[in-house]
Amino acid sequence: MSSSGLQNEYSAGGVVYRPDGDSFDVALIYRDRHNDWSLPKGHIEAGESREQAALREIKEETGLDARIVKPLEEVSYFFRQRNGDLVKKTVYHFLMEATTTALGKPNWEVSEARWVPISEARTLLSYDKDRNMVAKAAKELAEEV
Repeated sequence: MSSSGLQNEYSAGGVVYRPDGDSFDVALIYRDRHNDWSLPKGHIEAGESREQAALREIKEETGLDARIVKPLEEVSYFFRQRNGDLVKKTVYHFLMEATTTALGKPNWEVSEARWVPISEARTLLSYDKDRNMVAKAAKELAEEV
């Protein structure tokens, strides 16, 4: 164990959407090394706000530019690193509208970025936390229409 016993990690990202007729598509990422589909997100770097980190991570992982519409939810969970250290990870999720829609070449961490109809995203996503976030985003978007 590390001397502190517990480490804290902070990430930001969220649900990026684009209008598609009378519905919406959301941007999802696939990572080969984890064999998972998830929402784009990543570590908050020193000196960055949550919002700045979310927008940067979206750009790095999908190639998209976006604007933050509103905060969605903060999710915290615990996991153990390979060395046994316990980590509390907090992820700040935002609802974001894509201001560009052409997906770019993902960074080294991401194998593929894809637009998926919001109604299908929950079946593709690998994690309950992400499925719940998409459900929350769908509810927010339905209220805005």
